[in-house]
Amino acid sequence: MKMYSPQKFRPFAWLSVGLRSMAYLLRHWFLLLVADLMISPVGPHLLVWYTYKEFNGYRVYSDCLYLGGGGLREFDNWGECPVIVIIDRKKP
Repeated sequence: MKMYSPQKFRPFAWLSVGLRSMAYLLRHWFLLLVADLMISPVGPHLLVWYTYKEFNGYRVYSDCLYLGGGGLREFDNWGECPVIVIIDRKKP
């Protein structure tokens, strides 16, 4: 026969574990953000290189090369090259 051993009644044990896990993840939010940007197919890209032609004092951009989570990506934005653009890597 087994001896009686009292067990603690902890109704919020899972809540406590969940909150501690959430605090750990929030402490490392920057690493999670970087990982998310690398994995996500849609994300911000930074302008690296561009070419343009000048017409009547206005620049018309012809080629824009961006650097993002998936590497270098050429993007045609109809004559404009913003510094930061959101590109979907799934589209050709």
